[in-house]
Amino acid sequence: MKTMDFPSFAGILAEELLLPAETIEAGQSLDELGVQSIDVVQVLQRVEIALGRELDTNSLAEVETVEQFYRALVGPVPVEAPAPAVDAAATAPAESGRQAEVTAWLGTDPLAGVDTLAEMVLRRAVLTPDREAFRFDDEVCTYAELAIFVERVARALRRAGVSGGDVVVLMMPNCAEFLPLFHGITRLGAIVAPIFHASGPERIASIVRDCQATMVITRGRLDDAACRDLDAALEGTEVDLVALADVFTDAEAGHELEPLPVPEPDAVAMLQYTSGTTGDSKGVMLTHRGLMANIRQMIPPAQFNPDDVFVSWLPVYHDMGLITMTLCPMYVGARVVLLPVSLRPQAWFEAITEHRGTMTAAPDFAYRFALRFGGDVGKYDLTSLRFALVAAEPVRASTIEAFETAHGLRNVLRPGYGLAEICVGAAFWPLSRDGLVVDDDGFVGVGAPLTDFDVDIRQGDRSMPAGERGEVCLRSPSQTAGYYRDAELTDRLTTSDGFIRTGDVGYVDEDGVLFIVGRTKEVIIVAGRNLAPKEVEEIVDSVDGVASSMALGIDEGGKAGEHLHLFVEARAPRREWTTLAQAIGAKVKARLGLRPSRVHMVKRGTIPRTHNGKRQYATMRARYLAERAEEQAVPSSRSDA
Repeated sequence: MKTMDFPSFAGILAEELLLPAETIEAGQSLDELGVQSIDVVQVLQRVEIALGRELDTNSLAEVETVEQFYRALVGPVPVEAPAPAVDAAATAPAESGRQAEVTAWLGTDPLAGVDTLAEMVLRRAVLTPDREAFRFDDEVCTYAELAIFVERVARALRRAGVSGGDVVVLMMPNCAEFLPLFHGITRLGAIVAPIFHASGPERIASIVRDCQATMVITRGRLDDAACRDLDAALEGTEVDLVALADVFTDAEAGHELEPLPVPEPDAVAMLQYTSGTTGDSKGVMLTHRGLMANIRQMIPPAQFNPDDVFVSWLPVYHDMGLITMTLCPMYVGARVVLLPVSLRPQAWFEAITEHRGTMTAAPDFAYRFALRFGGDVGKYDLTSLRFALVAAEPVRASTIEAFETAHGLRNVLRPGYGLAEICVGAAFWPLSRDGLVVDDDGFVGVGAPLTDFDVDIRQGDRSMPAGERGEVCLRSPSQTAGYYRDAELTDRLTTSDGFIRTGDVGYVDEDGVLFIVGRTKEVIIVAGRNLAPKEVEEIVDSVDGVASSMALGIDEGGKAGEHLHLFVEARAPRREWTTLAQAIGAKVKARLGLRPSRVHMVKRGTIPRTHNGKRQYATMRARYLAERAEEQAVPSSRSDA
């Protein structure tokens, strides 16, 4: 059984009290040192983590001195015969490639060996308690304050009946309370499922049923109509609907000393809900160990460091906004400037300018949008940026060139590639390499795979040589444990030798650079967001007057990338088609938070299908693009109706 000597214990206590270790003496009174209940909790949890077990706290009530505190937690230290001398270098476990690279990049890594989000929060609070962790609007939170909030939230949720292994759905936008809530849930050993903050009742209910959630936490109290709709959708489930304010009110109620459980590294920390080819939302299981692995994989090529300032408007309920833009900076002790979830170029650029942001991220579409609608570029100074990730959708070399030219940047915008099933990041174009690589077809290389990633390009079960295209298959210590409560889908996701099937088509060139050139699955990518056609079609088909529909992502080569187009066969008479199209657009916007670019009302039988009724997406896309080309060549007054 592991134990702890008194100097080590005194060092922990000194760090919590922000005192020099040499000032802590065995006979000192805890009251004289200013030890409060929250300090007791913090010390207890750190000792439990160090010893790897939960401690008996029954005798803490009688503790008055530092030595009594130590004995109450650690107990009498057994006297053992001295162990024979051992060559530490010979017995130390070999560092993983990712850990070795992090240590080499940072010089030293005080978080080496940390394999849970809970321990990362605590360790960072000890190392840099007064450093700003994040800010949202005018609210600033230090790492020490974050750790305290996290502990209080965990205890409040436990008093509310949440236990380790329970799933808590977190439904809120970017805000100052999100990170304390996210980490509070995982600190308790529960599983957090962050979802789109404006999700409709049907989607919320679908996810709650899928993951058997015990609680849904919302940003604010829902109005009566929303409550009625949600109650109806949740009928038959046993889930508590809790407003954010109620959680934080309860979190201030008290600080009981009963220790919190210590999450296991291989326990599931979060579920990232994503749409697949079927349209059913799937909970991608991400473990503490997997998340920490991907964080370590991303730090060296991006050269993240403690002096970085991350500026992000990306949603924290999604992988890139959460893992890349809040967890990576926490690992290195950097600052995060969090903005509302809204692509407002002026606010984005103002934040980078004001806070001298060094790192940001967005899909390719966002940079193109900002070029057009960002206003006078002379008002902003983005030269503090050293790394701007371009990911979540196909990367255009023209976007990178135009954005860097407009803002006087060079080698700052860097392509990347990833997916929820490997946490988030699989490849970055490293800062150590200038320029880009664009192949003969105009596809941009997204960089070499991150350390400890295996990449195999496959056609069926056959691995393809360099330069040959096939499905991109990935294997990494960061990969998902599978889809929550869905063994069948999990089996289809993974190969017999443990690779994740991404559904993306690509190749690796002779220099080891990965190129993504297409998709094997029919997925719509709009402004970096993935949508399954079936997910959209089910919404459209539920509108009265609709007979059938098809959802397509169509890229006509303009600045916006793919648009969401809906082709709708109506039961309603032609005179009602305009009203019906408006109703369809409104319902899709309400359910998905995304407005379709075009709703094409078409005659019955227009949507192509196979002999057994399956929609033929490629045929419809080719037909539409051919008609568009004909219209542009010969102007006409033809309408979709």
